[in-house]
Amino acid sequence: MNIIKSFNNTIDYLETVLDDEIYEKKVTQLSGYSYSMFSRLFSILTETTLSEYLRSRRLTEAAVILRDTDDKIIDVAFKFGYESSDSFGTAFKNFHGFTPSEVRNGKPFKLVSRVQLTLSVRGGRSMNITIQKKKAFAVAGVNEQSINSSLCPSVWNKLYKKYSYDELASLGSGQSMGVCHDIENPSKINYMAGYIVNDVDKAISMGLDVLEVEEAEYAVVELIGSVPDCIHNGWKYAMEVFFPEHEYVHSGKPDFEYYYEGDMDSKDYKMELWIPITKA
Repeated sequence: MNIIKSFNNTIDYLETVLDDEIYEKKVTQLSGYSYSMFSRLFSILTETTLSEYLRSRRLTEAAVILRDTDDKIIDVAFKFGYESSDSFGTAFKNFHGFTPSEVRNGKPFKLVSRVQLTLSVRGGRSMNITIQKKKAFAVAGVNEQSINSSLCPSVWNKLYKKYSYDELASLGSGQSMGVCHDIENPSKINYMAGYIVNDVDKAISMGLDVLEVEEAEYAVVELIGSVPDCIHNGWKYAMEVFFPEHEYVHSGKPDFEYYYEGDMDSKDYKMELWIPITKA
């Protein structure tokens, strides 16, 4: 339950600085994660980016102020970080559908409420999760830096345009995985589409990117369903149910999707999600 409390305490803090600067160290102190990692986990849980959520909350509060007070529009714009009434007006209308003046004069506006994490009750439904320690290993493939998570499939497309399955499988045991690693940008990820390799030198000579993954302990989530829906469901279950119940958190080391052969669009497709863990 402490994980839920720390998440909600972090949101409480962010709510107090909608009109001020966010101190990333404070987010780390409250959540137990770096700002970039907290942002990523927030996106997984809420299906929206932290930056977009904060923008929506600021524009919501701006509309409330315009409706309830006589504050000048330019002052409200400055309060929420806009450099001019024009930039504020454009963002405001795009979000609410009406200009600040129109909302002040009675037009409707959109309300985005603050989020709150609660322990999900799933009526006996559960996912099979085991704790495993995995020794250090190397992955070779295509490594894309600072991309939106929606672009991960395109990384696989780039890999298979250059190399065949047989070429990639010959470097190791034929195990393919997508690795998310070294997150620093709050709204982007670094993603490697590749295969576990034994012959690193050969992989490098082929022009493949190589990522060395350190030994770590993982929560291994068995997934059944079409990709990417089953991956998203696995993350949600781990973050909302498994982690709070067993007091684990993401360790910050690379996490990865472990793919098996089969039809990824099938509702019966099986794969695994490996999340590096440490005790909260």
